[in-house]
Amino acid sequence: MNIMVAISKDAKGRPQYLKMQVIDNLKGETIGTFAKANIAQGSTIQSDAYRSYRKPLAEDYSHQHDIFNSDSDMLHWLHVVVGNAKAFLLGTYHGNCRDNLQSFLDEFCYRFNRRGFKDELFSRLLHAVTQSYILGSAVLSR
Repeated sequence: MNIMVAISKDAKGRPQYLKMQVIDNLKGETIGTFAKANIAQGSTIQSDAYRSYRKPLAEDYSHQHDIFNSDSDMLHWLHVVVGNAKAFLLGTYHGNCRDNLQSFLDEFCYRFNRRGFKDELFSRLLHAVTQSYILGSAVLSR
């Protein structure tokens, strides 16, 4: 079992949004599918020099890759976020999460992606409830 992780960064290099997905393998086709589903075409992608990243990311993205050096800031935020996700899974679910790992990663990403919206919590919740009611009504009226 493998997990793909993508983090978008702001102009100052701080993490903004996170996506994590359980994937079956690290083949180029799988990586390309993940990238196309989650990363805007033309984006700059930074990664280590893993061979399977090169071909699927070269076509639609500006791909910057280098051999990983633990003394550099390369992939710093990726490692911080993955460490936090591991602590979340071990602390909350005590490591018993293999069967539902994608759901737990989705929860972690949801929390991470909304960490800056504390002042908007009520309005976002109200919007989500009304949207689910409207969508539910549309489905029931068919």
